[in-house]
Amino acid sequence: MAGVLSGFFIVWSLIAVGWTVGRTGVLGDTGHARFVLNRTTFFIASPCLVLVSLLDSDVAGLLGAPIAVASIAGLATGLLVFAGVRLASRRTTGDVLVTAVCASVANGANMGFPIATYVLGSPAHALPVILFQQAVYTPIYQFAMHTATSTTRPSVRSILRGVVTNPTIIATLLGLALLATGIRIPDLALQPLQILADLAIPGMLLAFGLSLIGSRPLARDDGFRPLVAVATLAKLLLMPAIALAAGLVLGLEGHALFAVVVMAALPTAQNVYVAASRFSLAENLARDTVLVTTVGTVGTLLLVSGLLAA
Repeated sequence: MAGVLSGFFIVWSLIAVGWTVGRTGVLGDTGHARFVLNRTTFFIASPCLVLVSLLDSDVAGLLGAPIAVASIAGLATGLLVFAGVRLASRRTTGDVLVTAVCASVANGANMGFPIATYVLGSPAHALPVILFQQAVYTPIYQFAMHTATSTTRPSVRSILRGVVTNPTIIATLLGLALLATGIRIPDLALQPLQILADLAIPGMLLAFGLSLIGSRPLARDDGFRPLVAVATLAKLLLMPAIALAAGLVLGLEGHALFAVVVMAALPTAQNVYVAASRFSLAENLARDTVLVTTVGTVGTLLLVSGLLAA
């Protein structure tokens, strides 16, 4: 539990720095500063972090049961929430869909890497969640959102192009290829990559702190409060519970079981808000769920730590 508290102290301290920097205007326009930080981490720093983490990790251990748990927890939570909200309410298909996605997509990059680093001891623990979501789940829910808002369907080619051009996927494939062939990158060549990788986590957290400026969550007029509550409870309680059950069935125990449950308890990914904005579907619902789960995940992880941490 002390590790969770220490990890969150570091994470929230960096978020607070981002918020403070944004409020003081040190980086100029807040929107532009966040844009630059997000793109720097997404296209440069995060792929480097993924690559160096892969080269220094037990890939078989991470991409076996952990990625199976991430897949089961994400898909099962999304389907259960979609079915439950659809049956229990008269909300539009778009609202129901965004609620289900908010409940089942974890912030594997912006929060996953920091939590995996400071709580679990290695950023590599975030890779199974990121790989499943980027390579499988994101194309699925974006296809569903497109279908809900358009009479035409995206082509298979466009979906595959979005997957294979993702910097995280490219870095992962490169790392796996290097490990499979036994090729070692010289230490001198790895040092620039490691320096860029070290930029990823603080850059992500500073950008998130900037994003909190000017937000007015849970406005009564939106009418999304009940759905935010459903998505939040499912994300912070149901998804970790499913991950725990799946991990036990697959034979995980100790730190490995703790790690997959922690990753399932991560807050809703900001990518959901980006997708909701792109398709003009319940944007405020996605934004508010991201914010509420980011705060609420502290309690969930403390509970998980008390139950499972060795």
